[in-house]
Parts: sequence; structure tokens; C-alpha cells
Amino acid sequence: MIFGFHPIEGGYNVPMRMVGANVPYEWLIYIFMFIPIGIFLYGFYKRFQVWTLAKGELHRNDRIGERIVSLLLYSFAQAKVIKKPLAGWMHFFLFWGFLLLFIAAGVDAMHNAIHWPHLEGSTYIGMSFIVDVFGFLALIGVAVLAVVRYVQKPDRLNDTKTADGWVILLIFAILLTGFFIEGLRIAAQIIQSTTLAQIAYEQQASPIGWIFAQWFVNGQLESLLMWHRILWWFHMVIAFMFIALVPFTKLWHIFASMLNYTFRDLEPSACRMVDNIEEAESFGVENIEEFGWKDLLDLDACIRCGRCQENCPAYNTGKALNPKLTLIQAMKEHLDAKVPYLIAAKDSPEEAEMMAMTEEAEEAVNPMEQSLLYDVVTTEVIWDCTNCRACMEHCPMFIEHIPKIVEMRRNLVMWQGDMLGEAQAAFTNMERNYNPWGVGWASRAEWLNERGVRDIVNLLPEDGKEFEYLLYAGCAVSFDDRYKRVGEALVKLLNEAGISFGYLGTEEFCCGDSARRLGNEYLYQTLVQQNLESFNNYGVKKIIVVCPHGYNALKNEYPQMGGKYEVYHYAEFLAKLIAEGKLKPGNVGAKVTYHDSCFLGRHNNIYDEPRKVLATAGLNIVEIEKSKNFGFCCGAGGGRMWLEEDAVEGYKRINDTRTDQLLEPTPEMIITNCPFCLTMISDGVKAAEAEEQTKVFDLAEVVWQSLNK
Repeated sequence: MIFGFHPIEGGYNVPMRMVGANVPYEWLIYIFMFIPIGIFLYGFYKRFQVWTLAKGELHRNDRIGERIVSLLLYSFAQAKVIKKPLAGWMHFFLFWGFLLLFIAAGVDAMHNAIHWPHLEGSTYIGMSFIVDVFGFLALIGVAVLAVVRYVQKPDRLNDTKTADGWVILLIFAILLTGFFIEGLRIAAQIIQSTTLAQIAYEQQASPIGWIFAQWFVNGQLESLLMWHRILWWFHMVIAFMFIALVPFTKLWHIFASMLNYTFRDLEPSACRMVDNIEEAESFGVENIEEFGWKDLLDLDACIRCGRCQENCPAYNTGKALNPKLTLIQAMKEHLDAKVPYLIAAKDSPEEAEMMAMTEEAEEAVNPMEQSLLYDVVTTEVIWDCTNCRACMEHCPMFIEHIPKIVEMRRNLVMWQGDMLGEAQAAFTNMERNYNPWGVGWASRAEWLNERGVRDIVNLLPEDGKEFEYLLYAGCAVSFDDRYKRVGEALVKLLNEAGISFGYLGTEEFCCGDSARRLGNEYLYQTLVQQNLESFNNYGVKKIIVVCPHGYNALKNEYPQMGGKYEVYHYAEFLAKLIAEGKLKPGNVGAKVTYHDSCFLGRHNNIYDEPRKVLATAGLNIVEIEKSKNFGFCCGAGGGRMWLEEDAVEGYKRINDTRTDQLLEPTPEMIITNCPFCLTMISDGVKAAEAEEQTKVFDLAEVVWQSLNK
């Protein structure tokens, strides 16, 4: 009957549940549901409109199979989220609890719409059990997450908004009322059953609902039925409210994250390429709509969990950069404020002009007049970044922070001509002498004679012998007095292992990493082109690189300009030589801490090889808390090796903070694998007045020492 309903009966002969029982006009819900669905679709369209405002091209339509796997792995297995165990697993329970409840509701709706048969017997018991248990786990999950946010109050959640609390309360109410409804329904069935055995299957099918039912079994049947109806409609109203609110609250991350997982960057760590740079009409990004659509999607995907902030060396030393607040959220707020003007200008310039003339617009800050670089993000924030990749490594949504910062630096440097004096000096040195130290390029190979290894090096411009590997020594080995010793040790190790290698000397140029990451893409491409010409002239196929920054550039970024080679960092190459028995280190027997270079570690996932080398040399490695992918930056990445860093009041500089972490176990040595890290950590040890207690060495030096024990 159109105005009737199925009554709640006692247990059935076959385990089952009657859909819509005891709810008058239950069929209306299938009409009302189009209201929240319509609001949801409208909200989705409005967000889609925002992404289409993007001007920057960013193609992510390749490798379809991998993208589907990424969607499944990170959306449904929550593989990135659960890396923070407590909050991660609670979110996992919440996600799957809601998903299964949504599927169950969909099955019920299909029963009503197309008369799907009832789930019966063991199928009903099994599926109902799964939904019931996961719904309860979701209830626990949201409660724990509320405690974390409002009781524990970790610093990473330092921007809690009023809306966050209402969203948590809404989710909790939906889940809790669902169990009350289930409990009232089971209690009514128990009261009407001739024997308890008639309804006993619900103990298995709905174990949590059965517990709730025990609160009501002594009540009056009519009262239970009345409250069941009231709560059922209330539950549906707030569930529909949830659906309608999704595109307009942080709940939108549910769908934005799925898109982010699908269209995330699958390539190795590299800055984005500027094609046809000679013909470019502008450089970098000056206005937020100049970013690519994926960059704007990133802003929607951010859930403000603070994992980026928690691991950022700049934020943790008091700098202006907070990857969550002063970068991503600042950009999102600016974008949301600017969107109505951009859409109006796109659809109707006259309408946009009228919007700007309204009384409200006159009183408010006009987002169209705000500068992304100076008012929204600010240059201080832009220059604070060390490109350490901690933010991107730990972001559960795969938000791409570094590319945005590099694009804004490009605009400042190549378009605005606005850069720090130290950056300008480094650029000038690279332009004139092809190295950021500014030492004359003609002396690039003199370190061979200074360190007494000229006779064991095949200097290609002079000797021209056949070789298998090119040793790309880099600028630090050539011009940094301390790091020349590392170059000497590595050359001796390669010679000891019988490796056929050549060295370009004065025909080797700076890799360009610092230029690129400081925003001077033109200079970077010029240096790369010079290196590629040298490599190709000598038929280079395999390259051993000393500096992790050069390693990342040659391996991951040079292919953008056609330079495809087999590239090794010397740490992984030494591990290979030791595994093959070509090097047999002795037993140094010292207690050491090891510093993971950001560009070898997070950028290239090389953590184990250096440790294997140290272990083979008989070193006792004490792993500190901030190690491997949680390693703390030395402060020199992203071109900041050439920029001054002033300590913020109440904090230490980044390198001093990192050094304190490495010194905490009182090691005899601190081992690095990067010229920048060696410099920064050595300075930190001096500042801590710990030089007598702890020496700082590069990995190659320690291995060479071990061979001569």
C-alpha cells in the first residue's frame, strides 16, 4: 500500500531483515534523496569549474594501469594514511565503515527500486556481521580522532576550525543513530518472538545491534516502534545532510584524494621541465590560476592533517614556511576567494566588473589585486624551503609542494628579477666559472695533483683512454678543500677495485641543481646542455656521481633534455663493489650515527646501501629517531647552500638542530654522503663544541680508512 508499511515482525524462519519495516511513507526517501544528490553534483561541478581555470599544462593521462593500482592501493587500502598508525588506522576504520554502510544502504535501495530479493540465510548473516562490526569500528575511529584533535591537541593540528567539530559530530551522530535504530528494531523483534531462538540469528548477524537491543527489550513495544520511526527519519536527514555537505566542507577530500591518487606524479623526483624556454613569454607562476589543474586539485585534497608541517625542517626551526598553513592553505583560501571573479571574468567581463563595484567588494580585500608571491604566500616562505621532500614524503594525499615553490621561485628570479643577493652571487659564479664557488673553471682538475691521485685517474681531455664509467666528481670535489679529500678517497677506492673510469676535468660543468631549484631554469638548462655535449663527445654510457644533488639531476632530470644514462651514486656503487668482493673493508670498530641526505634518501629512496657499506666496514650504526625517510634536513638543499640562514629567536638553525640529533647518542663519528651535508654538519659540530668527541667523515673516507687498517 502506498501509505502503509511493513510491520516489524518477530524472527523469520530464514535469517533475514525486512527493508523499510515500521517506517510509514518509507518510499518517499527515494524521492527526497535526489535533493542531496543534486546539491552534491552541483558542488562537484563548482569544484570542477575551479580546476578548469588552471592555465598551466600538466598531463597525467599516461600509465593507466599504474594509476588504477595507485587509486586502489591508496584509496581503499589506505596505504599512505596508515603510516601514522593511530590516526591512520582510525581513519581506515572510519573509511571502510562508512563505505560498507553506504553499500548496504545501496543494496536496500535497490531492493526497493527494482525488487532485488532479500538477503537471506548465511549470506544475510555474513554480510550483516561485516557491516555491523565495521560500522562499530568506524564509531570508535571517529571518537578516537576527536580525542586526538580536542584532547591531545598535537601541534600538527594547530589550525582546528569550528567546522571540523561539526563534521566529526555529524559523522558520529550518523553512526550512533544507526546502531540505536538497529537496537530498537531487534528489541521489537525479540518482544514479538514466541521464543528467543526465533530471533537468535541476529546475535551473529548484528552483534553490536544486539548489544544495543538489550537496553530496550524491557520497554513498551509501541514506544519502541515510535522511537524507531523518529530516529529512522532523523538518521536519513543527517545522512542526506552529509551527502549535500561533501563538496563544501573538508569532507570533499574523500573524492579529491581519489583523484589525487589517480593523477599523482609517477615519475622519479624531478623539477618540472620548461620546454622551448627561448620562446617562453613568461616564466614560472605569478598568479594562482597559472598553475596546472593538478596543483589546484592538490589544494582541495589537503585535509590539514599536519604531517607535512610535523616533518618540515623550516617549520621546526621557526621559519615562516609552514607547508600546510603558509603554503597550501594560504593558496587554497586565496583561490577560493578569487574563483568567483575568475569565473565571472571568463563567462561575462561585465558581471566581473559589477562584482568588483559592489559595496561588499569595496570593503573587502579584492583577491584579484592580491599578489600570490608577495601577499598570499610571501617571498620569505618561498625562499625558506630546502626542497628536502619531507612534506611530499609524508603527505597522505600526495600533494606536490616542491613543484609549486620552484614555479614561484622561477617567476621571482626570471620574471620579477627579485632574488636574494646570495642567490644572485651563486648565479653569477655559475655563469662565469660554471660552479657556484666562483673559482676559475680552468682549475677544475687541479685537485687531482693537490691530492696526489693524478697518476691513477684517466683525465679524458689529456689521456683519452678507454673507460667504462664516467666519474662525475662535481663542483665540491673540485673546489671545496675539505671535500677534495673525499674525491681522493673515492678515486683510490675505484682504482683498488679495478674499475675503468674516466674524468672530464675542465670539460665537466656544474650539474645545475642549485640553479634550477633556486628558480633560474635558463641557467640550469644552459649548464645541462654543456654537460650533455661533453658526455656525448666521449660516448658516456655509465656515470658514477659523488654528490646526491648531482646524482638526482643526472638520473632524474637530465632525461628531460635527452640525457639518458646509467647513473649511480657512489654509495650504491661501493655497496655493489663490496657485494661482488672487489672491495674488502677492514673493521673500523667505531660507534657512529649516519645522516641520510635528503636527495639520496627521500628523493631517490636509497637508505640501505650506505648502511650496508658501513656495516661491512665494521661500524656500529646507532639509528636515531630522525633517520631514513623521517631524516631531518641539513638545511642546504634547494639551493640554500648558498643562502644565509638566520636563527629565529628561540630556535637553532637547521644544521645545528640536525647536528644535535646526530650527537645525541654521543657517537665517535657522524657519517654523511653529500658535500653539502658534510659542510653543514661539520659546522654544527663546531658550534656544539663537540669536535674532540665526534669527527665528521664522508662515507668514502671511512671505507678507504677501513681498507688501510
